[in-house]
Amino acid sequence: MQKISLLLIEDSDPDARLFKEMLVDSGSGERFTMTRAGSLGEAMEMLPETQPDVALMDLNLPDSSGLATFLALQKAYPALPVVLLTGLADENLAARAVREGAQDYLIKGQVDPANMARSIIYAVERSLSERAARTGKRGGPAQRSLCPEMVGESAALSEVKSLISTIAKTSSTSVLITGETGTGKELVANAIHYSSSRREGPFIKLNCSAIPDTLMEAEMFGYEKGAFTDARQTKKGLFELADGGTIFLDEIGDMDLRLQPKLLQVLENRTFRKLGGVQDQRVDVRVIAATNLHLASMVREKRFREDLFYRLNVMGVSLPPLRERKEDILPIARHFLGENGPGGRQKGFKGGAIELLLVYDWPGNVREVKNVIERALILAGPDDIGPEHLKISAPAPHHTEAPPLVEGYSSNMTLEEIEKAHIRTVLKSAGWNITHASKTLGISRFTLREKAKKYGLSKN
Repeated sequence: MQKISLLLIEDSDPDARLFKEMLVDSGSGERFTMTRAGSLGEAMEMLPETQPDVALMDLNLPDSSGLATFLALQKAYPALPVVLLTGLADENLAARAVREGAQDYLIKGQVDPANMARSIIYAVERSLSERAARTGKRGGPAQRSLCPEMVGESAALSEVKSLISTIAKTSSTSVLITGETGTGKELVANAIHYSSSRREGPFIKLNCSAIPDTLMEAEMFGYEKGAFTDARQTKKGLFELADGGTIFLDEIGDMDLRLQPKLLQVLENRTFRKLGGVQDQRVDVRVIAATNLHLASMVREKRFREDLFYRLNVMGVSLPPLRERKEDILPIARHFLGENGPGGRQKGFKGGAIELLLVYDWPGNVREVKNVIERALILAGPDDIGPEHLKISAPAPHHTEAPPLVEGYSSNMTLEEIEKAHIRTVLKSAGWNITHASKTLGISRFTLREKAKKYGLSKN
């Protein structure tokens, strides 16, 4: 898997350490190599030599602050994708910077590790897509190299591969990929695109949970000059950039209900309208969506449009978790062993390591296997990998235990009071992990964050 070189521009030592730890904790830490600059001037000096793939930059630095910080970097390095870091008070300022060309912004203290990593990866992928669209070099190896091979020979995986082959023979059918986190939904989307007649067209990825709702419409459909304050030039949206190819909408369950009709229009009519535009534009795009949420339940609860669900789910691909295809665990582990291992003698497993790999439940699925093997290689040094290097336990139940009864429940509580108490109970049971708690509650992370904010629920 191709490494992503990241330049962190942050003057605060504690914040810099925190962001590094968050990337490690994100589950995608192995994808990054990081260097750091403590000021805008230091970053300018480092960039010609380091040539990073992406910058993660605080808007307030010792030698520059506010929008001028981003604009100075953009002027000097217009092709460098930038993700901004900002305090809550600077959110509007950060949104203006996104309209000026920044890829995204993250609010300090409110972003979780997984969303931080996704935002940075997405910034790199969008930059590659935009560059490909400008040069006409579509679907090149730079994009494909970000995806590992599909590994495994189980009947379940063979069925998925067969379904991918069938779908790839079509050119416009919408696809909905479902499965737990880490099962390889993005990999399936890549396989469909690069096996189809659209393989020479662009492959554009959008993580619906990584973009603020206030910016999502502009991100998807673009805008005309003067459409809003700071819209100083016309900007193409991702659907326009994807024309002739495929757009992959990851975390589709987190898309704002207000935007869903606009997506439905594209699916039904192949047309969209830019913000501030007066004419519809036609587009030739296959839409592939993915989610780890149960969209049918969300439809019943009026949290996802029924017509959009059926329009997306023309062809469905359901990815089984790794615990249901145990025969794939060892081939996957050996694949990552070879991918991450040093040159020279090929390492192996010893002393019960294979048995431990096979009995462990792998709640993080394929992504967790990769992380465990990479860590084990470091711990084992020149030796083969033993069970002590894997740092996993057996047995390890996958499913979170049912939370206890609602704390403090009484029959005279209002429905709102019961909901507040139940959400608090589930959050505590999940160790205040938003992702795990949202799965238990059957709602999106965004919805859970909003409800926690509404009820004033926090770990501290």
